[in-house]
Amino acid sequence: MGYITELEAVNHILLMAGESTVSTLVDSDIDTQVAALLLKQFRTDYLMRGTVGNRLVTKTTLTTAGRINLTSDVLSAELMSYHANDDGLMIQGAIRGYDDAESPFLYNITDGTDTWDADKEYTIETIYSLVWLDLDTTYQRAIMAAAARQYQLVMQGDADADAYLGQAEMYYKAQAKGSNTDDRRRHLFSQAPPRSRAAVERFNGASDPSRFRFWRTNNG
Repeated sequence: MGYITELEAVNHILLMAGESTVSTLVDSDIDTQVAALLLKQFRTDYLMRGTVGNRLVTKTTLTTAGRINLTSDVLSAELMSYHANDDGLMIQGAIRGYDDAESPFLYNITDGTDTWDADKEYTIETIYSLVWLDLDTTYQRAIMAAAARQYQLVMQGDADADAYLGQAEMYYKAQAKGSNTDDRRRHLFSQAPPRSRAAVERFNGASDPSRFRFWRTNNG
């Protein structure tokens, strides 16, 4: 949970543009609404990259063929496990159905269908949205810095202020990336994505002793 409230974040954005702070976000003026909108947009942009706090890998097995439904707060979804269709093509899966009356779902891009086979285990990586207070403080500061720079550039356009805010944005972005890397509890040799590691560590049948036997002769 983050330490900074959404009101404090909006006031920071206004202050960096030399504008007065506000006491509430309800029935606010146009400048405050623009600041709040930029904060929301940059929050979504940041979460779309995927962090420890909003990235989830789940396994799903359907009892009957049909849709794999996702929750309404999912920003992105990808099929991670390997599956092939009747033509031997690898099935690619992604999120669809944001305009659906029910909920978004995983879509089979390869075959152009939302129906998935039963009795197969599907591994899905989802990236979902978080409300402002559910973000860690380091992530909040990175989002605030980016939104403040954009707001100042749009509303005031001061080059010197933009240079200062640009330096602050780089600092807090680096701080957030460092915090995310630390939270992953990974070392140098495990930083590669799961698919890259799977390719490197894939099974090598040529050295499987259960499939191949070698006889040693003594030439004597």
